[in-house]
Amino acid sequence: MILFSAENIGLTYPGSAGPIFNGLFLTIYKGESLRLTGPSGAGKTSLMRLIAGLEQPTAGRVITRPRQTGMAFAEPRLLPHLSVLENLLLVTPNAHRKAMEMLAALDMGALHDAKADSLSKGQAQRVALIRALLFRPELLLLDEALGGLDRLSWQATRNLIQTQRDQDDFTVIEITHDPTRLIGPAPRVFSLT
Repeated sequence: MILFSAENIGLTYPGSAGPIFNGLFLTIYKGESLRLTGPSGAGKTSLMRLIAGLEQPTAGRVITRPRQTGMAFAEPRLLPHLSVLENLLLVTPNAHRKAMEMLAALDMGALHDAKADSLSKGQAQRVALIRALLFRPELLLLDEALGGLDRLSWQATRNLIQTQRDQDDFTVIEITHDPTRLIGPAPRVFSLT
């Protein structure tokens, strides 16, 4: 099943010297793992935003887009004045039990009442990832979302993602500069050069 399909797409921001990317054809299938690669400034994050529907192409056309997309970034983007649990339940208000299970799986259950602005960056990244998973996405976009984690935290987080994939069969697209820290097995690589 095709989750995302685009033909000959390009993206140019107003006032920029030229296109961020141009002439891309991309098809993403249900259940696959895809890694976006390319040098800094090649448009990886912009392409991810376009896939999520946060940007519209300035050339070409998007044919198919997933219904539900979860996203996690290098910057966690939590609401600092809310607790961990309140941040998680913003997306899925009825997922209290599942949110607590996921926090416990990452050894963070005791932090459910902590204010988001009291968390370390790694803790905040894991909370943001849980929030994306609670949404039960068809497509999970990870933009350097686990880059700040130590080895044990990264492994636990990867295991949580894999457990959820086994249950919900979603597609993962990730940007990472560390090819030894990939979420899915043997991802397909799409390079922007």
